[in-house]
Amino acid sequence: MKRIIVGVLILGGLFLWSAGNGLLHELPFFNAQHGKAFAQLIQNESKTEFENVLILQERQPMYMRETTLVKIGELQAGQPVAIMGEDEDYYELRLGKMSAYVRKGQANVEKRKLQTVKNIERLGAVKTNRQTIVYEKADLQSDILIQLEDGFRYPVVQEQGDWYIIKIGERPGYIHKQSVEFDEGLPVLVYHQVLPRDLMTTELSTVSLESFERQMNYLAEHHFTALTSRELYDYLEGRLVVPDEAIVITFDDGLLSSKEYAYPVLKQYGFTALHHIISSRLDRGHHAPTFAGGELLKYVNADDLIEMKDVFKFEAHTDDLHQLNSDRQGLALHRMKEEIVADLQNNLKLVPGSISLAYPYGQYNEEFVAAAKEVGLLIGFTTTEGYANMDKSNYEVNRFGITEKRSFEDFAAYVDGNMTWP
Repeated sequence: MKRIIVGVLILGGLFLWSAGNGLLHELPFFNAQHGKAFAQLIQNESKTEFENVLILQERQPMYMRETTLVKIGELQAGQPVAIMGEDEDYYELRLGKMSAYVRKGQANVEKRKLQTVKNIERLGAVKTNRQTIVYEKADLQSDILIQLEDGFRYPVVQEQGDWYIIKIGERPGYIHKQSVEFDEGLPVLVYHQVLPRDLMTTELSTVSLESFERQMNYLAEHHFTALTSRELYDYLEGRLVVPDEAIVITFDDGLLSSKEYAYPVLKQYGFTALHHIISSRLDRGHHAPTFAGGELLKYVNADDLIEMKDVFKFEAHTDDLHQLNSDRQGLALHRMKEEIVADLQNNLKLVPGSISLAYPYGQYNEEFVAAAKEVGLLIGFTTTEGYANMDKSNYEVNRFGITEKRSFEDFAAYVDGNMTWP
């Protein structure tokens, strides 16, 4: 019994000694609220030596480079960050997985060790509705690392209790959760047929020209930016900062009405859109089989694609697999991967440069996804309603179908990020 008591006292003494010497701060600590995240964070942080560490003598704007430079933050003086490269005018560093740039000026570049975060798996993004402080520690009293701009979606890599963690110049930065909103994802619209209301014979997969014009006007008045397929992919991968008012506009099938009615409206408002083409139907001229409701569907041809390339980025929608069997199942679901690959390769000959695929009727399986990956497609669009975010695979991207049956209030709620699903 005495031995047991002595053992307990020794263990207790060791516990108190380790606490007093700060050893407990190096061990994973669990609590009901955020123990797991905190343990992962400590496990994935370490000191790493970098050859080129930038230390500004005065704070400088940080930019991302698109057609022009866009300010996305302001790096504080005295905060060391690793740089990946430089040119005559700018230092290049990483924000998450993307390149960011700081103009050269009063600064030192030296070899130094930095606290780094190794886990760069995508967690999600946060939206800023004001200029937002990023701290060097998970402490509101700690020094400021950078200040983020208002109105953007920034990728974050981890969370710890009341904090989101962003990676800047290979260092972890801490954003207090109350200062931002977690990003629900980007709205992605899908259209098929656009016709003047007096020409409509069905509302199936069809929206009136009048409704379409009202919707595009709403997007323009609220300063939405339409993203390309590449920009959407980079956002989903956590390597692009996009505006809060970002949207993806898509069309499926390659119907001629998109040229006659949608194209002029999109061009008027300065929007671009993805257009998923069924390539086997391009050689039918402007005629095709009868559509539900008695209307003869007409399709664009190869010349139309050239004429509309300033507005539409043409993407994959299969070559000859956009059909249903007697059980209302897509043909691709009953094909081997090799057959799907061959079909997609034929599709891509007529829409080269595609990086996204819209699954016919929204139906897909493992073979379909594997085939898409094999031919180099990076995004798979479904017909599942919701927002495009990092919760799912890039081959299961949600969209919101627009027909005349949709109310304008539903449209506005969706694009504004206010719609929820069970």
